[in-house]
Amino acid sequence: MAESIISGKGISLACCEVNSDGRYLVPKQLFENSKDGDFCNHKTEEWIWSIGKRRSDGVILASHGSELYQNPEFECLWLR
Repeated sequence: MAESIISGKGISLACCEVNSDGRYLVPKQLFENSKDGDFCNHKTEEWIWSIGKRRSDGVILASHGSELYQNPEFECLWLR
């Protein structure tokens, strides 16, 4: 994980706000500028497994699980 971040291929979402469901609220610009990377939380050393845009309001959320993939409430934007 550290090597990935140092090389610039890893993007830590540790600075992002976390909602009551434990999902990261990802700013659109952060995602768009780094969608080719591998996402994680470097502080907890956990990988992000799915990122999706909520269809109801366009909010981008990231999760340590795969629940944002094949979820009718979300458009899956990224899957590890």
